[in-house]
Amino acid sequence: MNKYLNTLMPLLAIADTSSNTNAQKRQHSFLIYMGLLMSTGGLLWGTICLYHDIYIAAMIPYTYILITILNFTYLYFTKNFKVSQNIQIIISLLLPFFFQFFLGGFIASGGNVLWSVIGVFGSFTLRDKRKSLAWLFLFIALMIFSGLVDSYAKPYDIGLSEAYIIGFFVINFILVIGIIFSLYYYFVSTEEKVRLELQESLKKLEETQNILIESEKMASLGSLVSGMAHEINTPLGVGLTGISQIDHELKKLESNYKEDKLTEEALKAYITIMKKLVQTIGDRLNNAVTLVKSFKDISIDQHSEEQREFNLKQYVDSIIFSFQTPLKAKNVKVINSINGHIILDSYPGIFSQIFSNLILNSIKHGFEAREAGEGGEDNVIHISMELTDQFILNYQDNGKGVSRGNEKKIFDPFFTTKRGQGGSGLGLHIIYNLITQQLGGTLKLMKVSPHGLGFTIRLDPSIIKVKHG
Repeated sequence: MNKYLNTLMPLLAIADTSSNTNAQKRQHSFLIYMGLLMSTGGLLWGTICLYHDIYIAAMIPYTYILITILNFTYLYFTKNFKVSQNIQIIISLLLPFFFQFFLGGFIASGGNVLWSVIGVFGSFTLRDKRKSLAWLFLFIALMIFSGLVDSYAKPYDIGLSEAYIIGFFVINFILVIGIIFSLYYYFVSTEEKVRLELQESLKKLEETQNILIESEKMASLGSLVSGMAHEINTPLGVGLTGISQIDHELKKLESNYKEDKLTEEALKAYITIMKKLVQTIGDRLNNAVTLVKSFKDISIDQHSEEQREFNLKQYVDSIIFSFQTPLKAKNVKVINSINGHIILDSYPGIFSQIFSNLILNSIKHGFEAREAGEGGEDNVIHISMELTDQFILNYQDNGKGVSRGNEKKIFDPFFTTKRGQGGSGLGLHIIYNLITQQLGGTLKLMKVSPHGLGFTIRLDPSIIKVKHG
């Protein structure tokens, strides 16, 4: 069957143009396939009629074939599918009725009007339920009309034997059912092919989306890495300088000791200097250790889906601390007002990705080309929470905000106002999916008066366990 359909494909594609969608091409081929099948049946019936010298009736199926050829030729040259579509449906509906009439009526023709059912199937190519229903009602009216005028067709009955009449019924039923099955088989085959292609496209799209999401995660981690490198460089520099100073002081101490010039006052001075240097080096290295630990926890969490308990305020503080360099570059102050006693039993990696992307979004877009104190305001990000029947997190900045025209598109994938400037358009889309799909919550945009942008995250406590610790 598939080989047969493949052979017909060039003919089934005569209405197609380069601008047609795959759905339109299937629509074209279905109608043409129906016309070819009915023409084959018409050729059979016309030949049977000629064999029995029924010349008037024989002209009708041959007329169907002729109109079909002319119609498809017109379609090939003009690509005007709507006109050809309606012509083919109407001849498929009406000509079987005339053929039946000139064979002597319903009984004498073997119920030839049943071929009109195929015309109803052809109406599916209209892709309009109301129009298809109209053609169905027209078919029903035609069947009723056939019964009403059946007695007027008796003069055309040539009086074939009962065996012939039964044979006509058998031929009509077999051919009509066979054609309907063939049309259905063709429809199912093409739809299955499209479904498989769609599944493959979706699979590739999901793979591409996962790659883009991972790249977006790496981009946020890249910001953390560059910030961490800058922050670590300072304490390491102080440490190296301090160690050099200690080495210098120790050499002086050793030299004075060997030359017997070391006094009690000088020793006390050396000890004081050493304590200060050790204290300074220790403080700076502790800062570096804290930063590295914060970065390590966040980077591991962002690539892990492990559920565990964590203090939300402390965790958000770690994320904020990791972004100290880009925040300082824009002179942004972050206020974390989350209740310090709230312990979440959830997925810290998801929260890390959410707040990392929100902070980066504020830095890149909200405070773009804006200096602190501009307009009489400092650059501020405020993170707060509410705990009622829902667990609510509020994130807001007092940056430049978003235009009214972009509000509805802000969570759309690949929407960005930084096209060609490194913006992927996935940051807020990733946040939206993480909150709505993985945390089962909602994310809404809010304006911050008089300007700025904010987000309200609502989470169900039954999904995310909230414990007072």
